[in-house]
Amino acid sequence: MYKYIQLFLLTALFSMSALSTNLPDKLLNSPLHLISGETITLAQHRGNRPVYLKFWATWCQPCRKEMPHFEHIQKQYGDSIEIIGINLGINDTIADVENTIKEFGLTMPMAIDKSGDLAQSFRLIGTPDHLLFDRDMNLVHRGHKADQALDNKIDLLSQSSALAALDRDVFTEQEADLPIDLDDGQTHALFFTATWCDWYLKDSRPTHSQHCITAQNTINSITERYPDILWQGIVSRLWTDDKALTEYKKKYAIKLPVSIDKSNRLFHQYSVKDLPTLVVIRDGKAILTLTDLRDEKRLSTLIENLD
Repeated sequence: MYKYIQLFLLTALFSMSALSTNLPDKLLNSPLHLISGETITLAQHRGNRPVYLKFWATWCQPCRKEMPHFEHIQKQYGDSIEIIGINLGINDTIADVENTIKEFGLTMPMAIDKSGDLAQSFRLIGTPDHLLFDRDMNLVHRGHKADQALDNKIDLLSQSSALAALDRDVFTEQEADLPIDLDDGQTHALFFTATWCDWYLKDSRPTHSQHCITAQNTINSITERYPDILWQGIVSRLWTDDKALTEYKKKYAIKLPVSIDKSNRLFHQYSVKDLPTLVVIRDGKAILTLTDLRDEKRLSTLIENLD
């Protein structure tokens, strides 16, 4: 009789464990739009098999270096773990993604985070970003390196071995929003860029790198001519800290206020997926969005003709 009771208790504990997850419902049900046309969610895999998500970008050099490893994992564990690549969608097109898939012979399902919803929900701060979820959709690993620790956990998950779940708070937004009131009836101009836009893209995207430089210099010049507009530089939180921002401001002798969007709220709210981008806002609504900021004369004309 004791053995039956023990078996019953173990079964009950297992069942309770299988119902637990450290993912908020929003993440479990966030749609992953694959380039194949299929839309899936993590919730679909819950109770079925583990999931390995990898955020990446075509111009991210560490991401490119890891691609052979990514495909190796797909070939070795694709039958026991759902492996999905998620392109960041920043300064990337579907053609860029498809070319990279072809270049490295990638065979795992691939999604593009066109809306930025996934990066926002998963609090992405840089690529590559590796996330492992067990069968119950508990996050059990997060890191920026394809290292031995990642490989060991992937191997354990493929055998349905238990791993300690990470703290649920990893997905809780903790960074304060920028104190900007965009509903005050005034005209605001938000210049979205990144502290690494000029130098990091120099080799992989030289034309784009030069655009970042030109755009920053253009904004520096034009802000002085239109003092009635409230200008604000908004820097991406990706791979950026306060020291990087200080160095960037000094490098370009920036006079307008510049802040890191640590919560990523403004980038996400105004759907900024190309760097640099200028968004002119009135009463909280975008009345002008520009991604080509190389022509200062054209920019001046557009600003002067704002309704």
